[in-house]
Amino acid sequence: MAETEGGAMPRYNEFIMEFTRNSRRIYGYIRTLTPDVNDANEVYQNASLVLWNKFESFSPGGNFFSWSCQIAMFEVRKLRETKNRARVFSEDSLEALSDEYQRRDDNSVPRIEALHECLDSLNPKDRALINERYYHERKPTDLAVDLKCSLASVYRALARIHHHLMICVERKLS
Repeated sequence: MAETEGGAMPRYNEFIMEFTRNSRRIYGYIRTLTPDVNDANEVYQNASLVLWNKFESFSPGGNFFSWSCQIAMFEVRKLRETKNRARVFSEDSLEALSDEYQRRDDNSVPRIEALHECLDSLNPKDRALINERYYHERKPTDLAVDLKCSLASVYRALARIHHHLMICVERKLS
């Protein structure tokens, strides 16, 4: 970006601050509209690039998240057309999900921070199971085979860990 007469890069810092503040919500919004994680990642990357390239058209003091959601929705629609995906959501459902997600208050940051602390408090075996299930997106059936246990025991372990995490997060937030 070119410098202005005053020597400052005019809106670069503003973009970085707004994008950093809203990036998790933007990804969450996209993930809500795009059930496949690979598609969601692709939409997020494309939308991020468009946000950067069009930031000069963003009105200072405007609602960055709302503006970002409009661009992300365009990218979701573009993906649906170009990849000719079997549509999980109708266009009306997509709009309803979009509206509902944008209406929600963002209280996710404290909750996410509490969840990270609670995840850190898990014993290594439970942490590994959660990591495999959600970070690596492994199916419970595959985990049962790898762990040489029944599918029911994997589900019981996940339920126990989820319950522990829920109580831990609620305790940290109260």
